[in-house]
Amino acid sequence: MALLCLNLFEEKRKAPVAPKETETRIRKELKKAEEKKQPPAKIAEVDRTKDRDSVTAPDIKERVRIAILIDDIGQDMAVLHDLLDIDVPLSFAVLPHQPHSTQAAQAIHRRHRETLLHLPMEPQSYPKDRPGEGALFLSMNDEEIRKQFQKNLASVPHALGVNNHMGSRFSEDEEKMAVVMTEMKNRGLFFVDSRTTSHSKAKEAADRTGVPFLARKIFIDNDQSYKASLQILTDLLREPATINGNGPVLLIGHPYPSTVAALRDAVPLLEAKGVKIVPVSKIVRH
Repeated sequence: MALLCLNLFEEKRKAPVAPKETETRIRKELKKAEEKKQPPAKIAEVDRTKDRDSVTAPDIKERVRIAILIDDIGQDMAVLHDLLDIDVPLSFAVLPHQPHSTQAAQAIHRRHRETLLHLPMEPQSYPKDRPGEGALFLSMNDEEIRKQFQKNLASVPHALGVNNHMGSRFSEDEEKMAVVMTEMKNRGLFFVDSRTTSHSKAKEAADRTGVPFLARKIFIDNDQSYKASLQILTDLLREPATINGNGPVLLIGHPYPSTVAALRDAVPLLEAKGVKIVPVSKIVRH
């Protein structure tokens, strides 16, 4: 439109020989352009509304409780504040020794939400995939594991529990996990198994040392899209374990923009259908 007007203006300036004819022509062209003009489509907003409105959740007979834990906190304060603004008690797992680890843990504490230490552990894919600073490795002796755990915990104040970041190799070793669990037991912490391997020995180590334990049931955002995350959040009402009360339900997500948007839209729907979102500590088995 702007280009058309500019072209017409240039033509008018260069051809003053027929001002009335030119004026009439300009008005006709402007009228045609206005008739053809359409507002720009807001694709993202339309798609999100369509996805949200197409999702339905079944009614449930009894109010159920779930916990939602957001991993990988400590690198971006802006997304943390977006998550804290969601009016339910989400819990947060903070990576140690990140640019905002301590700041994030303090912000979470001020908003009366639960903080966990997101403890990096050696994955099966190491060294291709690196768990990050403060990671525990099978090559460490018991004393090295204890010291590194203590340093990690010190960088995440107010932590009430611990869950593993990666760790598909480390968590399969019951003896090494027992060293970590003993440190947690001494500090009154609980452990959440992210279940990055089906052969995890975290529960056995927790049982040996008397550490309260909980395992992740669902990942919200393996597929990092708004539609998929929203569908997972609402589909959980159809899970037998949720409806029949056969065990606590823990969902783990990450600070992706799509996850934040899905949580914003799903939370009111879940609460309306009888789901109560609680801090992780409320469903940990003692």
